[in-house]
Amino acid sequence: MNQLKSDTVDVPERENCLTCGNAGPKSGEAYMLTDRRMGLAGEWRLVRCTACSVISMDPMATDEQLADYYAGYAGDAPLDFSLKAGSRRPWLRKLFHRLSGDVDPRDFIDAPMGARMLDYGCGNVGYLADFHARGFDISGAELSARVVEQCRRNGFDVRQVLSFSDIPFGSATFDVVYLMQVFEHLRDPNLFFGELFRIMRPDGTLYLAVPNADSIWRRVFGRNWVSGWFAPFHLFHYNSTGLASLARKHGFELVDTWSDTPESWFRLNLQAWLQPAENRLDSKQNWLASLPVRLVLMCLLRLVELPVSNRDCLVVKFKKMVGVEFPFTPSTGLRTLE
Repeated sequence: MNQLKSDTVDVPERENCLTCGNAGPKSGEAYMLTDRRMGLAGEWRLVRCTACSVISMDPMATDEQLADYYAGYAGDAPLDFSLKAGSRRPWLRKLFHRLSGDVDPRDFIDAPMGARMLDYGCGNVGYLADFHARGFDISGAELSARVVEQCRRNGFDVRQVLSFSDIPFGSATFDVVYLMQVFEHLRDPNLFFGELFRIMRPDGTLYLAVPNADSIWRRVFGRNWVSGWFAPFHLFHYNSTGLASLARKHGFELVDTWSDTPESWFRLNLQAWLQPAENRLDSKQNWLASLPVRLVLMCLLRLVELPVSNRDCLVVKFKKMVGVEFPFTPSTGLRTLE
């Protein structure tokens, strides 16, 4: 497989690091990326901040470009609010996810009944509908006006995201907030963490699931690690250390972190390696998608990853610090402990 090159190259200075505010030197991976999944034209470089180690995409997609992409990604098919087998038999779902590696918030969020929950980026509403059916007081936030309208028509409290830096709910509203494969798409992580701090109640719990920049598979697949890089829409690439440092500046304390590799992610990267000229992988199916092959891959992955601590999908759990106020500093967008 195409090994990730260990050598890096100097890149032109562009601006302060958007995660830590550092104006110091940056380094770039020794290759350029293209969009292998959607077929968008262009090339992008991966730039690593030498201060916080967070990797970002350069040039970075604008909010307008991101909104256009997500509008197309949502599609126009009606949403299915029915409860699937995984909702009706949670023990079977958890058992299957142990094998498949899928990261599902229903498997690890243990919120007390009566807690207010937020699914930010609720998408096809599977998680939202499940938590709601179990009696949780859950709301959603979503960019797609079509998704919001269908959700509200079916009795769900879902509000439209009009700005990537704003969360459309009042202050101190939620006890539990989760973002599944969303945070890496946000252009201003500092402003967004400020919003998370604002909407969460004291001692609230936050869950983030993102591609893991320290994953062993990133090193194995290199530029073919398309589930993680997803140029140009995954704007930042975090490890647990970088996320913990960023969150602490905004009043969140790291509680726990773990990672797993979804078989579907591994299969996508394997397909990218086997078909280096293909740039529309999301719409192309091949023999790797057959059920027998998928089952074999699941079993092999679980065996291979037994000694591996850094897998593809990183989950980080935070607690909002109690009794901490953070003055906003307009010049850097950062908040600092007094």
